[in-house]
Amino acid sequence: MYRFLVLYMKEGDSVVNAHKILIVDDDPHICEIVQVYCEREGFISSCSHSGTEAMKLLPSFEPDLIVLDVLLANENGIDWCMNARSYTNAPIVFLSSLEEDEVKISALSYGGDDYVTKPFSPGVLMAKIKAHLRRASTGRREQLLELPGLTLDFYAQSVIMGSEAIFLSKKEFSLLSYMAQNVNRVVSVDALFQLIWGMDSLEDTRTVAVHISNLRKKIETDPANPERIITIRGSGYMLVVKPRD
Repeated sequence: MYRFLVLYMKEGDSVVNAHKILIVDDDPHICEIVQVYCEREGFISSCSHSGTEAMKLLPSFEPDLIVLDVLLANENGIDWCMNARSYTNAPIVFLSSLEEDEVKISALSYGGDDYVTKPFSPGVLMAKIKAHLRRASTGRREQLLELPGLTLDFYAQSVIMGSEAIFLSKKEFSLLSYMAQNVNRVVSVDALFQLIWGMDSLEDTRTVAVHISNLRKKIETDPANPERIITIRGSGYMLVVKPRD
């Protein structure tokens, strides 16, 4: 296994904002070429020659895009792609010497976003990488609901407060997201119950209060005296968001 990290910062760039590219290829020469071009674009890149090692790297490296060889040593890149989709939604660009249509169709049908054949033009590959990163960034912004002091991340099912991401249960996030879309308005307990649990639920509407209580424990400074999710007696709940100064 070979792994190498390249970090190149253009003037005014920061590590925080740099895109991260994971290269999974058992050919060191290919890895070196792709990393050099990643460096020129100001990307952070990491290379693995083993699919097994690359899979272990996914949670910690959290790539924004993956360049993946179809024919890894003793492994199938398409199978790796299918498994990786359980952990990441990052665009995957296949890089392969195989030109058969059936291989390309399989690669794109089982989780791949693009297919580049070898020998390849590094310039064309980088153009494709940047195009996919732009599309992914646009989609990512659409998955965020930003409110003063509070950002909901629909992709990660979390709420971001300051610089901290707080992960919620599915029910907690559903409650918060509905109230966030009706900010500073009273939402009835019945409306929340029907929306989250549905007409056929065997639960009791008091279940809403339990989940609201758990939600407050995660996002309120003082859950016993909530300032974000307040109770409107006899009516329901309200997510209070104060306008920015």
